[in-house]
Amino acid sequence: MRIKTHMAVSIDGYITTPEGWPVQLSMPTFAGRTSHGLPEFLASCRGAVMGRTTFLPALDAPEWPWPGLRVFVLTSSPLPEGTPEDVVTAADPAQLLKLMAEADLGGDVHLVGGQQTLEAFLAIGAVSQLGVLTVPRLVGSGVRMTAEGSAFRRFEFQSSRTFPDGCTEQIYTPAASS
Repeated sequence: MRIKTHMAVSIDGYITTPEGWPVQLSMPTFAGRTSHGLPEFLASCRGAVMGRTTFLPALDAPEWPWPGLRVFVLTSSPLPEGTPEDVVTAADPAQLLKLMAEADLGGDVHLVGGQQTLEAFLAIGAVSQLGVLTVPRLVGSGVRMTAEGSAFRRFEFQSSRTFPDGCTEQIYTPAASS
């Protein structure tokens, strides 16, 4: 099981717009699960992990955003009524990682976000692949991919590709410790 991301980020480093929407939604060509490399990315995923802030809007979505994926939520608070019974929660990223391993998913886990969840799993060395979709937008404010003062981490470039609308996908893996 690998934990990997496919996070959209603006040229100026934001994963959300000032209004709090995922930055990829600012692209008229973004078509959810069917565009910008998501079909290939999700093909190997059997689970999704996220924080409470990313998870809660899904409860009101017209369609469940993660069909066919086992969902894990990093949260210290109980989830509200209406949460599917098979959603797994833990307050500690190491504990949630253990629960994911015990679930024997038979595939990778998509770290959906957001910033705090990414930081938590990076801190315990659990992110195997950092996929970044850079969207050609300057948004000026919102939530950054990493918080100010985050730990310095080295990554090794693996691949990139550019989509017709100018979005560029880059894939990185954690660099070996020196």
